[in-house]
Amino acid sequence: MRTAALPTFRKLYRRIEPDQALFKNQMPNGTYYLNVTYNYPVLQFEGTKKMILSTTSWLGGKNPFLGIAYIVVGCLCLVLGFVFLVIHIKFGKSTHEIVNITPRTQF
Repeated sequence: MRTAALPTFRKLYRRIEPDQALFKNQMPNGTYYLNVTYNYPVLQFEGTKKMILSTTSWLGGKNPFLGIAYIVVGCLCLVLGFVFLVIHIKFGKSTHEIVNITPRTQF
């Protein structure tokens, strides 16, 4: 397990695949048991262990900000790359001009 960046964190333990016939729409009603072992001691730093049943979206976990930020930054990079390509093609020097530079060449 990696070191967490923030003091409160969640670690994914299990995942229920919705493509299984038993879990097509939701988890079936019933009693579920979870065996929690003491593999990672938390009493030294007054930590706690909790079980959280949660859903995830296509952007990730409980906070969609990071997923949205990645998408926005990616789109911004694509747009800026296209703009710089157009500027380079329209206003850039040709290969012939770059190769034939002499001390008298005006810049």
